[in-house]
Amino acid sequence: MALYLLSVKYISRRQGQSAVGAAAYRSGQRLFQNDRVYDYTRRQDVVHTEIMLPEYAPQNYYDRQTLWTTVEQAEKRSDSRTAREIVVALPRELALESQVLLLRSFVRSSFVEHGMCADITIHSGDHYDDCYAKEEDTTFYSHNPHCHIMLTTRHVGPDGFSGKKCRVWDKRERLVQWRKDWADDQNRVLQRKGFESRVSHESNKTRGIDREPTRHLGPVLTEMERRGIRTDLGNENRAIEARNKEHAERQRIFEHRSDWPHERSQ
Repeated sequence: MALYLLSVKYISRRQGQSAVGAAAYRSGQRLFQNDRVYDYTRRQDVVHTEIMLPEYAPQNYYDRQTLWTTVEQAEKRSDSRTAREIVVALPRELALESQVLLLRSFVRSSFVEHGMCADITIHSGDHYDDCYAKEEDTTFYSHNPHCHIMLTTRHVGPDGFSGKKCRVWDKRERLVQWRKDWADDQNRVLQRKGFESRVSHESNKTRGIDREPTRHLGPVLTEMERRGIRTDLGNENRAIEARNKEHAERQRIFEHRSDWPHERSQ
């Protein structure tokens, strides 16, 4: 069943982070920054990477090393935010090829066409032994597929990045639109391929659903839970799921009883 997730965070020097290092880690590659080497070539969960650029951007930005080195050089402050990162959950019903096509459409219309460079990496979220085919003519299916989308924070032009950051991209209204667009894009593809499942960017409260939301585990805790190591947050989510199940059962019983004919008073 498809699950909705779109979260936003920043790669920030204030937090001791590097855009080059972040790109290397997410893509499972070996990248360099000054005298430091970021080598994550041992990663086993990277199943797709690519860079998407506006058509007028310098073509050498298709090289991951060049792109993020240039980004780092454009930032002069010691506390700069060097990149924005969008993390999205991918529909588990779709095979890898369909997930890639869905992502390209969303990234192009939401980010690239507005002047951002995008570096996308899909992680399987599982070991290959746990994956199986779902759609016809495919060989890949994951139980927890997700994508990291690293985005530049400045407009890019033929000569490189602009001197100022685009603050419009930081507005809450833009985030709300991204969340809605991601839900709409997924639902269109799921409907076209004949799947009944749908996702929503809205909260349970807004949708009138009386269900307590679980908390996002993140990649580290998810991997620990997958290996059978119980975490505090995982235990909290299991307790929430148990309460939701109990509440749903009580609601079902109540609705069933409300349909019974009333006994006539004697």
